[in-house]
Amino acid sequence: MEGEEASAAPDSGGPSETDLPGSPQAPSEIAMVDAIPYVGQSFRSDDEAEEFYCNFARKNGFSIRRERSKGNQTHPLGVYKRELVCHRAGLNLPRKTADLKRQRNKKSSRCNCEAQMVIKKDVKSGLAQWVVVQFSNVHNHELLDSNEVRYLPAYRNISAVDRERILALSKAGCNVHLIMRALELEKGVKPGSLTFTERDLRNFLQSSKNLNEENEGAELLKVCKSMKEKNPDFRYDYTLDESNKLENIAWSYGESISAYKVFGDVVVFDTSYHLYAYNRPLGVWLGVDNHGNTIFFGCVILRDETSHSYTWALQSFMHLMNGRLPQTLFTDLDLELTDAVLREWPFTKHVFSIWHVLSKFPSWFSALTYRYEKFKSEIHRLYYLDTVEEFEHNWQHMVMEFGLMTDRHINLLFSHRASWALPYLRGSFSAGLNTIGVSMSITSFFKEFLNSKTRLKDFVEQVCLAVDFQSQAAEEAIIRQKFQTVKMKTCMPMEDNASTILTPYAFYVLQNEIVLSMQYAVFETEKDNYLVRHHLRTDGGQIVRWTPLEEEVHCSCKQFECSGVLCGHAIRVLSLKNYFFLPERYLPVRWRLESSLFPKSKGNNYRSQSLRTLATMLIQESTMTKERFSYAQAQMNKLLMYVKCMPTIDGIAFTMPVVDSTANCTAGVDCITAVDSVLSDCQPNPIVNASQANKWRKRLKKRVVTKEASEVVETVNGALAEVVETASGPLRQVDNEGD
Repeated sequence: MEGEEASAAPDSGGPSETDLPGSPQAPSEIAMVDAIPYVGQSFRSDDEAEEFYCNFARKNGFSIRRERSKGNQTHPLGVYKRELVCHRAGLNLPRKTADLKRQRNKKSSRCNCEAQMVIKKDVKSGLAQWVVVQFSNVHNHELLDSNEVRYLPAYRNISAVDRERILALSKAGCNVHLIMRALELEKGVKPGSLTFTERDLRNFLQSSKNLNEENEGAELLKVCKSMKEKNPDFRYDYTLDESNKLENIAWSYGESISAYKVFGDVVVFDTSYHLYAYNRPLGVWLGVDNHGNTIFFGCVILRDETSHSYTWALQSFMHLMNGRLPQTLFTDLDLELTDAVLREWPFTKHVFSIWHVLSKFPSWFSALTYRYEKFKSEIHRLYYLDTVEEFEHNWQHMVMEFGLMTDRHINLLFSHRASWALPYLRGSFSAGLNTIGVSMSITSFFKEFLNSKTRLKDFVEQVCLAVDFQSQAAEEAIIRQKFQTVKMKTCMPMEDNASTILTPYAFYVLQNEIVLSMQYAVFETEKDNYLVRHHLRTDGGQIVRWTPLEEEVHCSCKQFECSGVLCGHAIRVLSLKNYFFLPERYLPVRWRLESSLFPKSKGNNYRSQSLRTLATMLIQESTMTKERFSYAQAQMNKLLMYVKCMPTIDGIAFTMPVVDSTANCTAGVDCITAVDSVLSDCQPNPIVNASQANKWRKRLKKRVVTKEASEVVETVNGALAEVVETASGPLRQVDNEGD
């Protein structure tokens, strides 16, 4: 033996033991290819010899690893001998440990295979070379074919270029499966033909994160601060714990805050997401616009799922949205969250999302076995019953039928029935989100974009990306709807008129009710009260009350109060009263075409629609109480007098102080004098000559109305919006008081 022998530990650079997709041991066989190692074969270095043997092994269906090395730095030749063995050489013996901890039952691929190649350093004439001194190609296991051998750990690697691409796709929100498919398409290879597997990719992503919870919170706050500097409309709120570490954080974007002003009447707080890498619950605030598209309102990462954390989330969201509360809030069936909502938002209707409730059934009622599907169908039937009495009677019958009298989950559902069962929710506005299909689609939307294992500092950017995708999808849907021709199903003018006012999403719901109304029979029970039911039925039906002076119609089904779309029962009574168009109040601004979120035009149509939208909102908000009406009337009088005193010619800058509402009609004369003064003081426009200016003066004296049309719209819009916001804000708590 020459020199000292180094410790016989496997080289750290070689592959580790892993499960192999091989088969049981097969008879011995000798691997044969053209370039077979042989005793006496020489190489310039040990790396060259190892590379040669590695290529030989791959062609023959196995891989190699370094088993032992002899020599060390103190030896004259350094490392002078290496043993390269088959990856299945040796046996996996249990480790002896000092403690009594239970070892993991890890499978091993080693089967004591004796195939190997031993190389030794030889120095002649001052030149060193490595010579094969021993070679055996006899294996005691089955060798893999060319398609199987690539799954061995030694041949699975992710190149530097692929690593950069993977990190970029992961940051964009793509999951592991999508990243694999994207790389396969880019490289033009068949599925599963990359040099790495999904497991390798997942391990790489996990190792590249280098999670450090001590710094993640600080980095996230830096990202939020940077986004705030780039976009002043971006808002965020956070708290720190006793150790000055990030505890809770919530954020929203300018577009989301603007959307909330218009469509924040119904909000979904989805807490089904979770950041498992940090053991943090995640909440997403969502809504639906007038085209039925999902809207993102805000996001929150909490410390835990306690009532205290949920309380902070509700307070923070209200702060981000300028103190405005939704009419209805949809959440999961969570008792901690329920306590927080009842304490913080007592005037908001709290509803459990029916989809979340149903998602718990497989784990709650699995003991029903083969009767589970029948039980689920019965729950669906009870959910859509008309009255509370019917629901409670049928509920007791169902509990007895399935023997669930002592089941704690069924008792929990019944004790909170007023928060999820449709018979109890009729009359509360829900924008249609209390139906099973719509509820499922809106709560599952962001699962397509968000990766729960991402780093905290990247999460805000991923949410921003998801919001951009959502906005783009909504815009595309709106454009498609504009080019679609609405098909009329009846000859009723009511249908044709509604198609020009409502969005296609809302119109199709109303159109279905119009069609159904033609099948209803009407019976007057007393003055202005009608029983409406299907013409083939002899019992049941809905009671419709008609108030001629107010032009109001109320149906016992309460569909309009719940969805904002008039029911077929009420439409049938209006038709009986010779109404060819629905009254304005039954074409809510919430479902109209003129959305104030994304105005794309500044023409006359946009101006009139924009003002009409705000005016309708103002009427709805201001007529609720005497205080609102008085305030809105006074402010509107001032606004009207101000607008009348503004120029009517485009391109003329004009400033006029607000005219008091008590001013008499002579204010218009003062306005004419003011106009002359302003025109005299204006700098001459090189394009406009004196004769044109005189013509303007004469026209202004004949008709003193507005400034440049588009600027007038902006001024009036701002004033109207301020009136609406003021009317719906400070006086919110007295909305339900009688006049």
